[in-house]
Amino acid sequence: MCQQFMVVGRLMRVIFLAWCAGVAQAAVVAATTPAAPAQRIVSTAPALTELVFAAGAGGRLVASSAFSDFPPQAKKIPQVADAGGINIEALLAVKPDLVLVWASGTRLNDIQRLQALGIRAESITVISMADVPMVLRKIGQWAGTAGQADTAAADFERRLIKLQNQFSNSAPLPVFFEISRVPLMTINGRHFISEVIRTCGGENVFADVAPLVFAPSREMLLVKNPQVVLYGGTLHAAGDAARDNRAYAGSRAEQTGQVVAVTADWVMRPGPRLIDAAEQICGVLEHIRRKKPIN
Repeated sequence: MCQQFMVVGRLMRVIFLAWCAGVAQAAVVAATTPAAPAQRIVSTAPALTELVFAAGAGGRLVASSAFSDFPPQAKKIPQVADAGGINIEALLAVKPDLVLVWASGTRLNDIQRLQALGIRAESITVISMADVPMVLRKIGQWAGTAGQADTAAADFERRLIKLQNQFSNSAPLPVFFEISRVPLMTINGRHFISEVIRTCGGENVFADVAPLVFAPSREMLLVKNPQVVLYGGTLHAAGDAARDNRAYAGSRAEQTGQVVAVTADWVMRPGPRLIDAAEQICGVLEHIRRKKPIN
């Protein structure tokens, strides 16, 4: 359930990304699907909330998680989960007939309690961009909104194919993705963010390291010498000019001013807006290739 709490504090963001990023699991682990569509759904992470809305079932959400803030109407839904786990008592009070949990993030004892109580829980994880439309369709099947879900899934697939075709032969750009500045943390090539970068013709300079999320030393970073540094924030946010980029001093990215913010919620939540993140990052990298200012 953690995989997309946009938390306050960089270290906490790192902990959650490391905890919940997908590892060697199927995209969807389905329970037995009853004939009747789910009418009272609970999502236990912000990305799951976004997926439910995108699949056309937002009106059936009776509870969600902390930091579920998109679309705007999600803010009005009662919250029964956060990074610490699921509030089982609060969840029972909304009488769900379907609870969506993260396969790689929801605490096992929470899932076991739901099962013991006879509550249907469907376990989901997104470990690649192709998983997003698959999950959308699965949620549509569970909620009886297959038509809307398929439309959203097909749109995601269309936009992804367009990016793949457009940037498959682009000149490669060595990229460092910062998920935390203090301490400095990044991701390896198995992380879904790395796939986004790869789709845009970028090369994650730490793609070959073993840990999914890890802290490179300054010496390691300078050896890799990225041409571009991307970090989750707001593109050209007012405070970016005063941002402390000393960690990148001496790198090509720092010397050429290519330390660039991308929208955090888009890129760090493996949900329907991941394709927005991909389009944004592809645009950023293409501007850099053409040596044009990023507007």
